Order: sequence, then structure tokens, then C-alpha cells
Amino acid sequence: MQWLPGPEFQYLAGRENKRNLDRSLKPVLDGNMRVLCVAEKPRAAKHIAEILSQSSFRTQNTGNQYVKNYIFDYTVNQRTASFVMTSVLGHLTDIDFPSTHKNWQSCDPGDLFRSETVEYISEDMKQVAMNLREQVRFADILFIWTDCDREGEGIGGEVVQECRKVKPHIQVWRAHFSAMQPGPIHHAAQNPKTLDECTVQAVMTRRELDLRTGAAFTRLQTLNLRGYVRDEKMVISYVDQYLRRENFVSEEFWKINVAYQETRPNEPPLRTSFNWNRVRSFDRHTCLALYNQCVSHPLATVTNVTRKNVQKWKPLPLATLELQKTGTKSLRMTGEEIMTIAQGLYTEGYISYPRTETDQYDDTFEFMPLIQMQTQHPEWGQHAQGLIDGNFETPRRGSNNDKAHPPIHPTAFTSALTGNQKKVYDFVVRRFLGCCGKNAQGDETVVTISIATETFETKGLVIKQKNYLEVYIYDWWSGRTISDFAQGQQFTPSELTMDTGKTTPPELLTESDLIGKMEQNGIGTDATISDLIKKVLMRQYAFKVSQKFFIPSTLGIALVRGYEDVGLDESLIKPKLHQMTETDLKLICQGVKTKDQVLRESVSRYQQMFAQIVWEFGKLVQAVRRYYDVAEDERRRRGHGRFVGHQDLNTGVGDDGDTTTTTGARGRGRGRGSRGGGTRGRPRG
Repeated sequence: MQWLPGPEFQYLAGRENKRNLDRSLKPVLDGNMRVLCVAEKPRAAKHIAEILSQSSFRTQNTGNQYVKNYIFDYTVNQRTASFVMTSVLGHLTDIDFPSTHKNWQSCDPGDLFRSETVEYISEDMKQVAMNLREQVRFADILFIWTDCDREGEGIGGEVVQECRKVKPHIQVWRAHFSAMQPGPIHHAAQNPKTLDECTVQAVMTRRELDLRTGAAFTRLQTLNLRGYVRDEKMVISYVDQYLRRENFVSEEFWKINVAYQETRPNEPPLRTSFNWNRVRSFDRHTCLALYNQCVSHPLATVTNVTRKNVQKWKPLPLATLELQKTGTKSLRMTGEEIMTIAQGLYTEGYISYPRTETDQYDDTFEFMPLIQMQTQHPEWGQHAQGLIDGNFETPRRGSNNDKAHPPIHPTAFTSALTGNQKKVYDFVVRRFLGCCGKNAQGDETVVTISIATETFETKGLVIKQKNYLEVYIYDWWSGRTISDFAQGQQFTPSELTMDTGKTTPPELLTESDLIGKMEQNGIGTDATISDLIKKVLMRQYAFKVSQKFFIPSTLGIALVRGYEDVGLDESLIKPKLHQMTETDLKLICQGVKTKDQVLRESVSRYQQMFAQIVWEFGKLVQAVRRYYDVAEDERRRRGHGRFVGHQDLNTGVGDDGDTTTTTGARGRGRGRGSRGGGTRGRPRG
């Protein structure tokens, strides 16, 4: 049996190797050889075995009730070998501090930046590791079939490390695939790659950095603040949006509104409203003077009529963060729920790999077979057939391509799913079909009028062709009918009023908003963002109100205020540190930096911050004393509490009944407001 290239090429380290080595392998098999395949999860192992063996395999139990070994023959390059497909259960190993440092009282928290770490296999993984060691004794090749992302590469590295305890020189193959379908799986089996050691090192770097910084700062805060707080597990969270809302100062404004009502034979009257080009005035006397001029000379003159064709752009191909952002709004599910279901749909072969940054299709991507399989669906089958019959248009190209996976798309047809599985699958299919359609088309009319010295404008829209909107129901585009005006036409408005309103504070963050901000600030990755949000809620860094808005705990606010008072050069509560870490991890993946280099630089940075915090820790204590309110946190946890003018969290209505909508920051407010002829606006629930 010959394996090319040799073991010296199995692990790559450094930019030159990354650039120059073709990671593809040419498999050459002798007869009666044995290949040990390892997937990331049991379901994936079984599904891949079913594909490769055409459901003709023998099942062998292991010491773990969830992990099975699937034994079958498979032919590579016209040579047949014996395959054993098994799996792990995610990460096989973890790291911790040695026993001398595990007790919180055993050392100064700052020592954890310098302490040794030990890698170990937890009790629930020992039988999984034993199965790997037993199976690899008889194997000639180790074939890694974990998910094709950064974490999957890291898990693959752990599998290789465990297997090489038994066979130090075993050859390693890496399967690259994006869908649990026969085509991609067989292609991966016939065209193995090498495991990417640089990416493995990036995962190990993140793991060690998280352990050191997390343990050091958590112990510091907990040991020194536990006399002031009830729950030692509660630490810090994002509170910027909440504080902008808390500090918001509402301001009254005035505006002029104009409307014209056209009487039509045998039809209801048509009312056209016009918007003031000044939008609003924060000075009542100025607005009143302008309004009086309009009342004194109320004749309106049409100064301009513009008609043009407009279109609503179809969506970009679907990437992971967009799946979570749009999904949390449209599917009424959390990002973590969406990703768990999407992973299951991928494992069952219904959709492509759901963790990808790519929002553009390669020129060689074959759309028609995937569209054709959807023509039998009762809801969108007719639309899919229309795409085949001539309505297809190449999807838009986004700006991201991770070079590992295509955008998320359906890979198999089904109409048998129910509940949340159906919601996520339907979303993926509708998004894919929408991307393959045409932009929606409409005719827009913009009418400008003048009354005295003031200018007003209105827009009308007639939708001519819905196109992609027929299938992608998560976008909307509503038409608006206005009267038919001609340039130079004059008329007397039916309504001419001066209305008042108040600027309103920013909305609290929704999960979709939070995902967007994390993406914008480089916090987490497409594979980790949903899990980070889950941990924020699980550890009570923040509470989720009415299953929609995030509100921080008072302890979270106290810590943010305290760290602001410490005045670190690089703030712990701002995104920059996370951005720097993520950039360093990408540089490790590219072979530009090494694990040791990044750990040395990052740990040094955090040590300096840690020392300053210790020196000024009294400021954190003062902030906790000032802001922390255990009773208020309990009310917030249950969906009640006070914030922004003593507002009730369930209704969103304050003591004075004003509405709450999105606006700017503290000061003049400059946001949307309620209108209504000088009266108070209607409350929003």
C-alpha cells in the first residue's frame, strides 16, 4: 500500500508550506487494506457509511452507547479496501490547570497567565477515545470526516493525536465536503486532502487563551466582589444599547403635515399625504411662523413629477450569520435553535453545510438540478418550474468567500418535515429559489409641491412584477396609490395641520440586532455567535424580555461602569480585543503567525490590563455598590422591572404614555416621533 505524499507532509506549519504544497492526495490502495474513518457526530458517521456502502454495512457496538462502528468495503481508484466508519462526540479533549492551581484559593488569579496547562480526556469521552485506539491498531490509514470548518479541523487534530499514541506514523487523510449527499461524499472519499495543522493550532490557541483569561478575570471578580453580590456566576455583558436608552433625553418637536383627498366616481375617496421636506422643527415658534405662512397662502403648486422604474433587489445567497439574523426575526426562533436544526438538516442530507461565510456561488455551480427537485413541492413547486422555464437569473454575488463551502442551499427534496425543522428547511429553500429569481419591478412616482415658502413631497409605488417576492415571503414591498398629479397643477389641500411629537429612545437590542453588532465588530464567528448568545442568557449576563429584547442585569451595568472608571487603554468591554484575537487566529490559519507567538502577545496584553485592574479594583467595588440591585435583577429575569422613565418591560409604555421607537443618542434625540395634531401619540405594545 502506497500513500502520497508521505508523513512528513501530513502537517503543515508556516506560510511557505501553506502556499506551495498542494493539499490534495492521490490515493493508491493495495488490496486488503483497512481505513479507519472518523466523523464528528454519530449521526454523521451513520449517514456517510450509508452513502459509501449503499446501506450495506455491518454495525459494531462500542463502549459508548451513542458511538457505533460501521464496517463495509469501499473502492478507491479501482482498488477495494475495508472501511470502518466511527465517530467522536465533538471535541475529544479539553485543557485545564494542574491540581495545584485548580482550587480558587490555591494561587493568585494572576498566576493563571503563567501556569502550565494539562490536556485531558473527560470521563464521558474515555470510551470514545478507547474505541479509536482499538480500531486504529488494525488500520493502515486514518481518514478524518469531521465538519469542514475551523472547529472540525481542531477536532480532527485531536483524533489524530489520540490515534498516534498507538500508531505514531499512521498516514492521515482529510475529507472535504459541503453536503451529505452521494455526489459530494463519494468525491471526498476519492479525493482526500491533508489535515490543516495551521487551523488545528488556531483552535488550540483559542482554547488556551480562553482558559487563561477567563479563569484569571473570573476568579479576580468573584473572589473580590462576592461580598457585594448574590450570584457569583454573574459577570459582564453588553449594555451599550441599554445605557443609550437609559440616558436618552426626550425632546418635543413640531412638523407641518399636508394631505389632499381626491373624490372619484364610484370609488372611495383617495387620500394622498405629503411629507415636509424640513421633516421637523425643534423650535415651536419657528414652525408656527412657517405654518402661518402656509395657512395664509394655502394654494399648493406641483413643482415636479418624476416617474421611474424601480426594483427591489433579491437577497444575496445565504451565509450563516444571515441565516441567524433573518431567521431570528422571521422564524421566531433563537439563533442557537436555528443552528442546531440546520446542523441536523445537514446531517440528514437536506441542506448543505450550514456554517459558512460564503455569499457568492462559483461560476461552475449547477443550479438547475437543485431547482428541478423542488418543482414537486405543493407550495413553491410552480415557482421553481417557472425558473426552469426561463425566469432563472444568476444569483447576486456577495463580497465573502471562505473558499471552503458554498452558500447554504437545499440538497434534497422533502415535504415531510414538521415544526421548527420545516420552518428552517422552508427558509433555506425559499431563500435559494429567491436568489435564483429576478428582482421585483415597480413604477415609482415622486411628486413635489410648494405651499408659500415650504416644500412637501410624496411617493407612490405600483408593483408591476413581484418575481422573487412570490417565493421569498420574508421580504415585503408594499405599493402605495396616490392621485395622478401633473407638473404645474394647483390645488387646495384637504388638510393642513401643525402637529407635535416627541423624540423617542432607542429600542433595546433584539437577537437579530445583537448578531449584526457582533458580526460588525468581529466578535465570534459564524460557528460560535449563536453559542455565545446562548451563554450570555444562560449565565444571566442579560435577560430576554418577551422572548425578544435583551436587557442587562444591574450587575452587568455595574461592572461596565466600573471598568470604564478604571480607564484601560484597551477596554475589556469594547469589541477591539475580540477583533484583535480573531484577526490573530486567522493569521495562524494562514501560516503568518504561530500559536506560541499569538499566545505570548495576547497573554502579555491581558496581563498588563489585569495588573491595572487589580491596582484600581476599588473602582469596581464602588460601581457595584452604586448600581447593583438584586431585587431589580429578579424582576428583570421574570420580564418586569424599571428602565427609561419607569417603563414596564412588558408593555413598552412609560408613565406619560409616550411611544417608544428607534432614535439617536442622548441630547436632541433626532429620531422618529408620534404625530397627531398636537396630541399625544398612540402607545405601542
